[in-house]
Amino acid sequence: MDLPTRGPEHEALTAFAGEWTGTEELAEAPWAPASTATATCDYRCSLDGFALVQDYVQTREDGSQLLGHNVFTVDPNTGETLWYGFDSYGFPPAAPARGSWHEGTLHLEKHTDRGVAQHRLTPDGDVLTHEIDVRFGDDLEFSPFLRARYTKTATR
Repeated sequence: MDLPTRGPEHEALTAFAGEWTGTEELAEAPWAPASTATATCDYRCSLDGFALVQDYVQTREDGSQLLGHNVFTVDPNTGETLWYGFDSYGFPPAAPARGSWHEGTLHLEKHTDRGVAQHRLTPDGDVLTHEIDVRFGDDLEFSPFLRARYTKTATR
């Protein structure tokens, strides 16, 4: 059996490595009202470069928090980036978000019983932007859900 090897998709994930802090604008969702939040994201390379691990803390205006622990890796069969996300809402991932890089932006799509989320993450030097559009339930169109801008505060 041939073991997977690290490739350019793994290398691309290293652009996230570091500690980031920033602000997020969130649209209304079935579980929370529209809000502004601050967040920290700590990304670190792991498993000999086969994975990128992220710990995330979002604090909304009312003081409530969302905690996340996320693992990014690459599907050795397709070359797609996979994102397994766990959070303090408690829904385990039935399947990872899947996607690829386009012009410096990582595009990922996650399907759950609650809907579909399209993520766009763009690391650009010391600035990271994250945009999420969602389609809940029977909605036919995607709507903006999150617009975030983070600044790197430490390199890993």
